[in-house]
Amino acid sequence: MQAENAAVLLLLAEIHKKSDNAVLGLSYALASQSFCKSFNLDLLEASATLTLAELWLALGSSHVKRALGLVYQSPPMILVHGSLELRARSQIVLAKCHLTDPEFSVFEDARAVLNPLNQAAEDVQVLEYHEMAAEVYYLKAMTYNHLGKEGKREEAAACFKEHVTALENLCDKEDSRAY
Repeated sequence: MQAENAAVLLLLAEIHKKSDNAVLGLSYALASQSFCKSFNLDLLEASATLTLAELWLALGSSHVKRALGLVYQSPPMILVHGSLELRARSQIVLAKCHLTDPEFSVFEDARAVLNPLNQAAEDVQVLEYHEMAAEVYYLKAMTYNHLGKEGKREEAAACFKEHVTALENLCDKEDSRAY
C-alpha cells in the first residue's frame, strides 16, 4: 500500500513534468521522495530523486547545481538495481545538467557529456524506446556541433531523425487502429 502511494505521487510529478509545469510537480516529487525515505523504498526513492532533478532542471540554469546534486545521490541504487529505462534517464539527466550549467565547458570536458549519452544510447537501443533515443541523439548532435565535429554531428542527427521517424510511424499505426 505504501509503495502504491509513493508511486501515485511520483506519477503526478511526472504528469506535471510532461505538461511543462515543473513548479507544481516539485511538491509531488518531494512528497514521493519523503514517503519513500520513510518506508525504505530505495529504488522508488531513487526514481523520485531523479524526477526531482529533472523538475529542478526544467526551472532553468540557475537550478543546475541543485539538480546535479540530486542526480549524484542516486547512481549506486539505479546502476545496481534500476531498469534500463531508469539508468538511461539518469544518464540523460546527468548530461543535460552539464549542458545547462553556464559554468561548464564542453570543450574542456566533452567526456562528461558524451560518456553518459553513449551509455544511455546503449540502454535505449536495447529497449527500442524511440522517444528517449531521439533525445539522446539530439543531445549528442548538439554536443558534437559545439565541438565542431561535423561528421559525428551528422551521424547523431541521422540517428535522431531515424528515431523521430520511427516514433511518428508508431503514432500513425496507433491512430489507424483507433478508427
